[in-house]
Amino acid sequence: MNEAFVLLNVDYKHQNKIIEAAKKISIVKSVKTTYGMYDILLVLESDNMQEIKKAIDEDLHKIEGINNLTSLISIN
Repeated sequence: MNEAFVLLNVDYKHQNKIIEAAKKISIVKSVKTTYGMYDILLVLESDNMQEIKKAIDEDLHKIEGINNLTSLISIN
């Protein structure tokens, strides 16, 4: 199982909408609000790296209000 940890900086006005939209992405296993440098942490899991790539490159980039996205991909 491959995992990706995606750290988001978001526009506060859109934070709840972003959380709800992220939860609808099938490979998103966890959504956490954080304090500090980043606003939201997403945990993505899939056996297929292309699904992770699509979720990051396409699905997340379609969500309005995300100002910055940092991804950390763990490959087993």
